[in-house]
Amino acid sequence: MTVLKKLRRRGALIAVTCLTAGGAIAQDKAGDVNIGVYPGQTFNMNVYVADAKGFYKEAGLNPTFITVGTGPLMNSMLGSGSIDFAFQPPNNVGVAKEQGLDQVIVAGNIGMPYVVVGKKGLKLPNKGKYPEVFRDLKGMVWGITGRGADSEMFMRAMANDAKIDPDKDVTWLAVGLSPTAIPALKAGRVDTFITLSPGPTVVQALGLGEVLLDLRKGEGPANFKGVTYQGVTTLRKTATSRPKIVDGLIAAHTKAYCWVRDPKNFDELLSILKTKLATRELSDEQFRQLVKDEIPVLKMTFPKANFDVWNEFLLKSKMLKAPLVADDLLWKTVPQSEPAC
Repeated sequence: MTVLKKLRRRGALIAVTCLTAGGAIAQDKAGDVNIGVYPGQTFNMNVYVADAKGFYKEAGLNPTFITVGTGPLMNSMLGSGSIDFAFQPPNNVGVAKEQGLDQVIVAGNIGMPYVVVGKKGLKLPNKGKYPEVFRDLKGMVWGITGRGADSEMFMRAMANDAKIDPDKDVTWLAVGLSPTAIPALKAGRVDTFITLSPGPTVVQALGLGEVLLDLRKGEGPANFKGVTYQGVTTLRKTATSRPKIVDGLIAAHTKAYCWVRDPKNFDELLSILKTKLATRELSDEQFRQLVKDEIPVLKMTFPKANFDVWNEFLLKSKMLKAPLVADDLLWKTVPQSEPAC
């Protein structure tokens, strides 16, 4: 069994063990929900706004936000009942399902967010060429959010495309998300890392490095441009037994989605996000542009057609044993079109 498979299985097995040992945590009130969130990330915009503007409460929810570091940990906490809702891409949902953790996607959240950055001064003869540029990174330290996380899966797929051995030709280092990954780059602990907004903007603003590959633009191992990357998930048994909290979350996030897109709310949106994102190094104009660039990437949908792209990538990379089945993973009320705001 490869190192990647062992890591994936370990994260999924932890979730299943927690599920069977601990069971779901009882809710004191019908609307009490625990929502797992990743710290300091722009893609949590719907969550930040739904909380700040009272949309969760309007939808009958009383949310508690639990900080989580990686996708495998999201699975573990969802399985144990520590959180009711997680933010996961289909590959993490599929890996967990193969190990018995039955979760469903109840809404979309964001399109493909990943960007690979490299530190300043790297010698990259193949810069701008994929997958050749990854051959230039052979023998270097590659940063990912966590071992076994989907960020590592994507980086391994790119290493394989470049025909380098991800277990022999690369040193892996878990550096977390932007708040901890950027200091790791600055300290010289990594030569390259894969990250999410606001990471790439901050790295360039500080003069620490440059973008090597942008999956948001369709670059990389598969054309994910426009494809929903991440959805909001919950256990199937939770969606079945507590349909009102699923409906409430969709309603709250739909209001947030539309509120964010209303130009008259932009300055207030900036105020909300400034308290949440690790962007103190950015100028006001850089921060404004970062938020403007991210708004179009937000999603409420998870179209069935997107699974064709995911399955081609996941099966080619041998991340899953069998293709994902959209009708099985998508909850019956998941939005199939973006809200008409």
